[in-house]
Amino acid sequence: MSAAAMALSCRAQVVAADTVNGSGVAIVDKLDNLNRKIISSLAEGRGPSTAGSSRFKVIFLPPPLGNLPDYGFALGVGACGLWKTQNDPLLFTSRLPLSVKFGFTSPFSFEARFEPVLYFNRNALRVSAELFYRHRNEHYFGIGYATNRSLERDTAVTGYRSRRLGFSPEVAWRLGSSSAYLGVVADFSYECMHDAGSYVARSPQFAALGGTAARSSLTDVGAGVDFSVDTRDNTIVPRRGLTLDARVLLYCKALGSDFNYSRLTIGYRQYAPLGGDEGTLAWGVVSSNAMGRNVPLLRHATVADGYVMRGYYGYQFRDKSVLKAHAEYRYMLNLSSTVGQLLLNRFGLAAWAGLAAMGQSMVRYDALLPELGAGLRVKVTPRSHLRFDWGYGTATRQAMFYVGVNELF
Repeated sequence: MSAAAMALSCRAQVVAADTVNGSGVAIVDKLDNLNRKIISSLAEGRGPSTAGSSRFKVIFLPPPLGNLPDYGFALGVGACGLWKTQNDPLLFTSRLPLSVKFGFTSPFSFEARFEPVLYFNRNALRVSAELFYRHRNEHYFGIGYATNRSLERDTAVTGYRSRRLGFSPEVAWRLGSSSAYLGVVADFSYECMHDAGSYVARSPQFAALGGTAARSSLTDVGAGVDFSVDTRDNTIVPRRGLTLDARVLLYCKALGSDFNYSRLTIGYRQYAPLGGDEGTLAWGVVSSNAMGRNVPLLRHATVADGYVMRGYYGYQFRDKSVLKAHAEYRYMLNLSSTVGQLLLNRFGLAAWAGLAAMGQSMVRYDALLPELGAGLRVKVTPRSHLRFDWGYGTATRQAMFYVGVNELF
């Protein structure tokens, strides 16, 4: 049984016992203490641990379940290995998370992801990687706002099947005793497109990949640098701190890539308590840019990415540059009544607004796409909850529905 499931089972037993005894107030303390003992044994991988133990342990993660408007309902399993590379109480906890997710679409889709993060030498060295394989249905609407907006989403027209393998390792060094890291990163991916719809097969970008409408492929090989800062108090449900990440990657034929181009991504997000102990305001700005005369199909910047701009299909709006700003308020109920403590405090609300600009360069944007959204949160453990979100894109007048575990950013 996973730790989260064990916590829920024990919680149910405590609730039943105290309800019979009529001790409503004591229930809250018992539940909190019980969950703290279980969750504290898992470690979150944030900050130094006082344990200093290098003993390897495995925890089961909340199921990677959800519903995305692009891919439909998905369900999976996940686990994470936790340990310290040295017996040092100041060393961050290294983690090896692995997840497998299945999409219940027609035809069947599948994704496996492994994202290890290892810390060495009192956190002076961080080694991380992203390794994934996925096979799923995708859509391509063209480049530019006018083209993207005019096409209807239709598998026979805009759809195709994608098989993609990606590997991106990074070695980063801590800058003094700060929360900043400077690293070198490599990126390799191979993507095969098949069963292309009529519009996809006719597009010049698809023809540039070579192959035929039945099967074409793209190989990306690049290298670059990454600068990151992370001061969040928690990576799962942050309430304080900020993240800043700036990454530039150069892809060239000399390394084995099919095209010469570059990608620049700058992302900033900050979190602050607002409205008591249970309220959080999160906001940020993200700039995504693909530069070069021959940026390949599918590697342009996109408006929606599953994290922000949830009012639009993930890959519908693409161009060389996209600038996104967003703000979201989250609040978990914190009622003092017995009913609140037993039931209602498991629920919370979220609301957000966003604005995206897209165009041919970082200084030339020719379209604006606003969005609004609201969501429901259901607490599973003190640091984990289910998320139900509704996003509305005013440019397309469409509403999107999402289901997931924990916050997206």
